[in-house]
Amino acid sequence: MNMNRTAVTVKRLLRKYFSLKSDVKSETGIGVLIIFIAMVLVAAVAATVLLHTVSVLQLKATETGTTTINQVSGGIEIKQILGFDNASPPAAGGVKDMAIFVGPLSGASSVNLANVSISLSINGITSVLVYNNSLFQDVSQNGTKNLFGLGVWNNMSAKHKDATNFGVIAFFNPTGRLTAGFPVISGDDQAIIILNVTNAFGTNITQGMTVVGQLTPEAGTPALVDFTAPEAFNSKSVTLQ
Repeated sequence: MNMNRTAVTVKRLLRKYFSLKSDVKSETGIGVLIIFIAMVLVAAVAATVLLHTVSVLQLKATETGTTTINQVSGGIEIKQILGFDNASPPAAGGVKDMAIFVGPLSGASSVNLANVSISLSINGITSVLVYNNSLFQDVSQNGTKNLFGLGVWNNMSAKHKDATNFGVIAFFNPTGRLTAGFPVISGDDQAIIILNVTNAFGTNITQGMTVVGQLTPEAGTPALVDFTAPEAFNSKSVTLQ
């Protein structure tokens, strides 16, 4: 009997000793808490990265949208193109000077003509012209009786070595932004882009000659040049487009 009782007592003691104790339960709870906190931290980091990515994408989308709007709605338009034939009679020579009347597109932002490039093809020759700030004149205050008689034309010749340059004449400049250094047009501003055809292409524009090209601003829609010179020049000043 004593042996049996002793065995039962030992079994009870062993069962009690190896049973789940309260401190073991505490350790399990702490482990679960650590895992939970780690998951919260990972989620927080992931959320921060996601928010940053969304902000960057939103900024890029805004920039792209603004650029697209400027490209679509911005730019310049050609109002008129005149040529000057100094020969007597006019038909004997051909257009040697060209005046391109330009203004900003309706609702467009400001356009700096100094950043406009001109590409023209005349008689099989293609030239790319850039702005020269020494070829500038402002007639917006007093106007002029003879557009092609202005002094700025005298500086556009082969001897001045500016065959790849164009100039600007300001004739409506209420904002005062049209200056030699910064020929900027906006709103109702009007300017004339001038070039010496003979100097740039080595030939004049004669009757029936086709001229194509474009005026490309820094941002916005290019203005197209596309005309065929009249079959008869009845005066020194010739309407080309």
